[in-house]
Amino acid sequence: MLQVANRFARTVFQNYVYTIRHGIATGLKRRGGLGFLPKSSLTKEERFLMTLDLKGQTVYDIGGWEGVFTLFFARAVGNTGFVVTFEPNPDSYSRILENVGLNHFSNVVVRMIALGKESRRDTLVFSAASLGTGSLNGDIKKDLLLGGAKTIQVDVDKLDHQVIEHGLSRPDFVKIDVEGLEFDVLVGMSNTIDQCKPKLYIEIHGANVEKKIENARNVVGLLSQKGYTIRRIESDEIITDANADHAKEGHLYCE
Repeated sequence: MLQVANRFARTVFQNYVYTIRHGIATGLKRRGGLGFLPKSSLTKEERFLMTLDLKGQTVYDIGGWEGVFTLFFARAVGNTGFVVTFEPNPDSYSRILENVGLNHFSNVVVRMIALGKESRRDTLVFSAASLGTGSLNGDIKKDLLLGGAKTIQVDVDKLDHQVIEHGLSRPDFVKIDVEGLEFDVLVGMSNTIDQCKPKLYIEIHGANVEKKIENARNVVGLLSQKGYTIRRIESDEIITDANADHAKEGHLYCE
């Protein structure tokens, strides 16, 4: 019942412009969503992000949805910093541009493309009621399609190629929220990691518990080989190959 009510409310207020009242983008303008509602407290990951000093840095927001994190990053890096957001869904892409414009940020570039481990065309599957659930992960796509989700063809590219092709600034910080494709994105940015050693903020996803564990093990294994220290934000626990299963849900901060 609560999910139905949320979907209804999001539909009703999808074109409502307001000042965000809760979360990391509090005080900024937004069209759509339910950010005009007050909330008593920040989540642990929101509190963590707000402790970071990103002033003057270049941030990549991979998986932009409607741009809430993009807005936060744009404010956090300031006029001397820069944000590059990647979002393949054209509706979400347009909404990010609109929300960036509402706040008059001039330090943001948005690219309408998905990131992965290779260049290709693929089918993005997403719920019409929640564009943020869009995924290119095969198992997650199957689950979404069972619920009557929508599909669209999108371009996929490696981040390494995007950096070279478009002359993007070297990233200092990268946020990755890509609904199950986290490992593929990391594989496709291997050179960028080696050359820039950016801090990473990753949300782990999967179609079920087993797939989340598999994803976590792959992500932790790769980043451990790259020399990263990995911490699960929710439990403030250092994650290694030995306890990678503990990262099957939640957010990882890697540096």
